[in-house]
Amino acid sequence: MENFPHAPTLALVAAAVVTLVFVLNKWLFGPLNEALTRRQREIDEARAAFESAQQVQDERLAQIEMQLAEARKDAFALREQELAAGKAKRDRVLAEARADAAERVARAKAELQAEIDKAKAELDRQASDLARRAAERLLGRVVASGPEGS
Repeated sequence: MENFPHAPTLALVAAAVVTLVFVLNKWLFGPLNEALTRRQREIDEARAAFESAQQVQDERLAQIEMQLAEARKDAFALREQELAAGKAKRDRVLAEARADAAERVARAKAELQAEIDKAKAELDRQASDLARRAAERLLGRVVASGPEGS
């Protein structure tokens, strides 16, 4: 047993190890474990807050997309309504223009017909007058005008 360590030395080493374990646990490993635990808790809280914020963001994004789809639908409906109103106005204006043009053409035709009738009457009178004058020259006497002349 000569090589076996001496009992008091072994007891002192054992006491030093136990003391060192308690001292290190109290002043090194304890605070270190508390810091690691606190940091892990903060990380977990931050992760939970991030996930909650991400969920809120996803909900808001879905709501905005829904509102955007509704706005697009409303804009398309309004566009279709305005197109229909524009077509109706165009048709109404064209109908009014056609009616106005038809009225002007009818008036012009009536005026032309009146002028034609007037010109025919004037030509008939002049023809009658010329025929009377020609007859007077040929006959050498005054010829009385008929009942239709003046």
